[in-house]
Amino acid sequence: MRDKKGRFIKGHKINMGRKILNRKKWTLSKESRRKISESLKGKPSNSLGKKWTIESRKKFSEQCGGKNGNNWQGGIKPINKTIRAGIEFRLWREAVFARDNWNCQKTGIKGGKLIPHHILNFAEYPKLRFAIDNGITLLKEVHVEFHKKYGWKNNTKEQLEEFFEDRALWVAP
Repeated sequence: MRDKKGRFIKGHKINMGRKILNRKKWTLSKESRRKISESLKGKPSNSLGKKWTIESRKKFSEQCGGKNGNNWQGGIKPINKTIRAGIEFRLWREAVFARDNWNCQKTGIKGGKLIPHHILNFAEYPKLRFAIDNGITLLKEVHVEFHKKYGWKNNTKEQLEEFFEDRALWVAP
């Protein structure tokens, strides 16, 4: 804590702002505090002080969502994000994990932060994007290690085989 001249006072841990707030809180009588408490019970904590009906939520969504929203960027969303957010990708991901018994295929560690890695490149082989045989389960750290070594584009099956030849015990950071 600092005194009025800005010098540090050793041993004081009380926040002066909190101390002043506590003083102000006690200036209200018990009856006033009870009345305030009763008036606030059952009210939501939104800025309007009332609950939104389904109709008002829909109306607000139409007024402020989509093209009318402040984050609108012209309806441009990368196709990659659209595909990876879809149900087909999630089902493929779960099927790859289940096939590999939720084990990292490099380390043998079960569970953790698992990533489904495409054996044949996602961008170059669109027909194989959701083929279960084209996926392999890796820990997130191992996946990043692979892409640091071989880059993030144009990866091949040969690179993955070379990566797996190094069977040294991998230790997580």
